[in-house]
Amino acid sequence: MFICLENVNFTYNLHMPFETKALKDISLNINEGEFIGLIGHTGCGKTTLIQHFNGLLEPTSGKVYVEGLDINERGVNLRLIRQKVGLVFQYPENQLFEETIFQEVAFGPKKLSLSEDKIEKRVREALKMVDLDYNLYAERSPFSLSGGEMRRVALASILSIRPKMLVLDEPTANLDPQGRNKILSEMKAIHDNFGITVILVSHNMEIIAEIVDRLLVMHRGEIILDGPPREIFEKYADDLIKVGLGLPQVTRCMHELRAKGKEIYTGVLTVEDAEKEILDRVRKSNKQLKIKKG
Repeated sequence: MFICLENVNFTYNLHMPFETKALKDISLNINEGEFIGLIGHTGCGKTTLIQHFNGLLEPTSGKVYVEGLDINERGVNLRLIRQKVGLVFQYPENQLFEETIFQEVAFGPKKLSLSEDKIEKRVREALKMVDLDYNLYAERSPFSLSGGEMRRVALASILSIRPKMLVLDEPTANLDPQGRNKILSEMKAIHDNFGITVILVSHNMEIIAEIVDRLLVMHRGEIILDGPPREIFEKYADDLIKVGLGLPQVTRCMHELRAKGKEIYTGVLTVEDAEKEILDRVRKSNKQLKIKKG
């Protein structure tokens, strides 16, 4: 098990007039190599939760373990923890500060006191992972790039320290469809090719449902659903609608067909899934009709 939370509570402005309980008794296990989507409305506690994964926030009560180590215990090396758990905040391009992309991506490896050769190797590897050509981009200013490219440079700066887990807070916010699809496809490739544990945080179910293997649904500081996306959309559609999250458009269409009396599987994630399901049902119906006529 990579990360374990035990009965974690967190309250902002504790014992003050504007005290706000952001996390409520959360217990959660995250295994190495998982690809997880964390979904919920703005203000439900998603960002607060992920900041507990590498010790940026300390729980008001409860325990957080990374690889079995209590990260809030006195004397724990938080720098080492943060090398293992790379957190990419929303709008990471706002945190870029170096003159060149090389310097930006090399910042982390330099802090690890690596040799110049090893630093360059890390930069080359990280840029390749986000599909940016080293020869074309290394000496450019990060501020000369498009929004999507700047976000990929920010991601490369985290990848260059070789984390075991990547946590991305709203990685597609304010990107055009092309930039959004590029980021998501790269996240999928990084997970599949390098085995890095990935957590994508979003308030938009449709954006991440297709690519993650496990979905965590948050509402008012609690994790209310946890499981494979197909299972959640099949069994808990009403719960999602009650908390105002809704369903991906194609999934909603399948539920509407079910409501009209069609015997159809509703846990679909893509148009291709829906097309196959509908065609299978049509073929089955035609076969049954031929049997009855015969």
